[in-house]
Amino acid sequence: MSEDPRTTRRAARLEQRRTDLVTAAYGLVLARGFRTISVDDIAVAAGVSHGTFYNYFDNKREILDAVIDHCFRHIRTLLLGPEGDDFPDTMADFRTRYERVIDRCYDLVATEPGLVNFLLLEASSIDDRVIERCIHNAGRYGEQAIQLVSHGMKLGYLDARVDVEVAGEVLLSVLVSALLSALRAGADGLTQERVRLELTDFLSLALGVEP
Repeated sequence: MSEDPRTTRRAARLEQRRTDLVTAAYGLVLARGFRTISVDDIAVAAGVSHGTFYNYFDNKREILDAVIDHCFRHIRTLLLGPEGDDFPDTMADFRTRYERVIDRCYDLVATEPGLVNFLLLEASSIDDRVIERCIHNAGRYGEQAIQLVSHGMKLGYLDARVDVEVAGEVLLSVLVSALLSALRAGADGLTQERVRLELTDFLSLALGVEP
């Protein structure tokens, strides 16, 4: 028995309204900070009534979890790019992939500094739940990193003696290092080119098979 088209359309409208609320909250949090905005601000930005907000979220704090999830999905798309689910087959391809990822870290900071500042600098000061939510989302990237490392080990260009979970954490730490370097914008004396070279060399030495 097929589902009633009216039910399908209504469900789609409800989901879109929730998405609109999260998107509105995301924009406000990045522009003004979480503590300075109200439920009314979010409702106005989303084009809905104050009461409509409470059909989806119990309070301002609850929508923050959805905003953090949105942040990480957005970052994953921007940093991993269209090849995000494709795993490299050689060490040269592996290095090239992470050279691109590191360059995208700089692009992200240049185009959306509010997003990076929020996650790396502001979010952890809100409460412990935010930290847990960020760790949970980072863990999803870690799971994919483990799959990538396992693929490289199977093909023989990554060292099979390395613990895959530790290797996944190493890949995640490289992203954080690149983002922090991009935020410093060369104030530490490191250019984008040097950061790209140093981090990819580090990955090759830490995870690659000895020549």
